[in-house]
Amino acid sequence: MKKNTLHIVSSLSIKSPVRIGLGELDIYPEISYLPINFSFGYIPINFSDKELCFALASHDHMEVFDKLKEFVTTDYSQYEKVIVWHGWSAHELLLLYLMSVLVEGTLYHVDIRDNNGFMERFLSKDPLRTYPDMGYVSPYDIYTYDMLSIAKPLSDNEKQYCREQWKRWANTSSPYRLSSILNGVIEEYPESFMDDSIRKSVQKYSRVVRVIGSVMMEYDHLFISDCMILRRIYQLRDNREIELSISLNEKE
Repeated sequence: MKKNTLHIVSSLSIKSPVRIGLGELDIYPEISYLPINFSFGYIPINFSDKELCFALASHDHMEVFDKLKEFVTTDYSQYEKVIVWHGWSAHELLLLYLMSVLVEGTLYHVDIRDNNGFMERFLSKDPLRTYPDMGYVSPYDIYTYDMLSIAKPLSDNEKQYCREQWKRWANTSSPYRLSSILNGVIEEYPESFMDDSIRKSVQKYSRVVRVIGSVMMEYDHLFISDCMILRRIYQLRDNREIELSISLNEKE
């Protein structure tokens, strides 16, 4: 019986463009996604229920425990190939590092920087941002540039490096781990690194969407997500470090 190929992506939002893009190539894959963003919050030092709960609690996402548990306990040896799709956000690199631990055999990956057609198009629009992530990849890119064709196995040395990186970041005490779109390097950031920007923005704007957008623009060289900023706004509000004249539930 022929084994299937499993594609791994960093989030539910990335699953759809990969599925649609491969579908245009008459490939209808099994795709799994990591239900937590490890670029912030707690990283589990092992895969016990206790450690997984610590990680999810740091995100206030206990409702996805079953999904995370299934992800880390899947028998990946049942697949002919496990292919991780990634760019250079910390979230996607940490996914690659995690999969190097979870997959005992050969692990394959699609590094979008290895696709010349995609990178030429991307750099023609923004030549300074040389390390994109999967958020910049559309279904059109996947089938037009046949991005699956660049899937390749990690060498033994590369896999060992990834495992060491996972161990390193799982033992960090920093609440934020972010990479730069300019160099792809993951660095640690303190809990308060965006606080001044948030304070200025809540005084200037009356809508939470504008506050988040303003902070994202100030740190546009980093792969910083809106949920990360909103989480910090909640923390500052709850600690009474900022006063809000806006509703956090307001989306318009």
